[in-house]
Amino acid sequence: MALLKTVSLKSIAAGCLVALGAAALPTSSVGQDQTAPAETGIAETQAAETAAQDMVFLAADELVIRQQTSDDLFAAAGEMTVDGAGADHLIIAGGDLTIANASVRDIIAAAGEIDLKQAIVEDDIVLAGGEIVAADTVQIGGSAVIAGGTVRFDAPVGRDLRIGASEIYVNSIVPGNARLSGDSITLGPNARIAGDLLYRGSSIEIDPAAVIEGSRTQLTASEPFTAEEYGKGIGQFLLSFGLSMLISYFVIVAALVFAVPRVMRATSNMLAAKPLPALAIGVLFAVIVPVLGLLFFWTGFGIPLAVFLFIASLALTPIAVAVTAHFLGMSARRIIAKKTDDPETTAERFLWPLGGVVVLLLLAMIPLVGLLVMLLAMLFGLGAFGRQVTGMLSSSDHTSTGSPAMA
Repeated sequence: MALLKTVSLKSIAAGCLVALGAAALPTSSVGQDQTAPAETGIAETQAAETAAQDMVFLAADELVIRQQTSDDLFAAAGEMTVDGAGADHLIIAGGDLTIANASVRDIIAAAGEIDLKQAIVEDDIVLAGGEIVAADTVQIGGSAVIAGGTVRFDAPVGRDLRIGASEIYVNSIVPGNARLSGDSITLGPNARIAGDLLYRGSSIEIDPAAVIEGSRTQLTASEPFTAEEYGKGIGQFLLSFGLSMLISYFVIVAALVFAVPRVMRATSNMLAAKPLPALAIGVLFAVIVPVLGLLFFWTGFGIPLAVFLFIASLALTPIAVAVTAHFLGMSARRIIAKKTDDPETTAERFLWPLGGVVVLLLLAMIPLVGLLVMLLAMLFGLGAFGRQVTGMLSSSDHTSTGSPAMA
């Protein structure tokens, strides 16, 4: 049985409701008059006639829409007829759609068959369907964008006309440009195109009485990309992406070495002496922080803290990778230059870590293995960096609490 019910749902996304109405409410109709009680046990064909000032949502197996609203109207049904409806935006989806009489600002419709018999549309229409017919009694103030299998368009438009279909028949007045794409294109005797005609199709037939004031341009079919072009595009993308990553991590590592050299040295020493504890701490951070963020988010009052944790996690990820890159660079210094002491010159402090960035990114470019490398780099670096930062904070707290009071 069908259900007629009226609600006001200004805060709900309209497109989602239309889709849900079509899929999950095939035997219900939702109107927009809060004073009307719900009615059950009536026929499957619903007629909505109540005037309203808010959004209207309708759904049923068969639907006749006579609703008047100053806001938007959304409807979904297997078979739908719009007869006397008025709305700002008319957004409808169904199997068979007939618009017998409507006065709206815009129409957005998708259906198997669409028959526009009479309507006043102040602005644009967007239609998608298998078979679409728009009579000359339909007045369109703006542009028309149509996609379908078979399209017959007699309605005059106020601006441009765009149609993509297998079979296209246009017999209307178009003050702007007409862009037609189809296998078969026909312009009838009443066709009047003030702008340019751009068409793509295997055949086009233009009636001698049709008028095209602008130019006629046949668009060539888009040529498919070759394997070489795909490879070239992918190569260019990978090159630009790799260079951007390289420069970004150069900057991050250089900034960390300059700003917190002691922390960077300590993280490298920890990764060299205690790699497994660093990995364990990194895994702990990676697991606990998202869980805490979700818990804070669920509490409601902790949402600001949850947002802070999320932003902090995003910020720490490149820092953690940079810490591991610094460790790789300093390890290479110990192996290649046979130096175990702290770098003495500025060049050593910066160039060796930057070399570690290059090595890490080269490893990351290896398919599949690169993902594991970056994950481990993030976890190792996160553990070492987090351990050193928390250790510094803890020692500073002990220093401040243990200092003698001044007389």
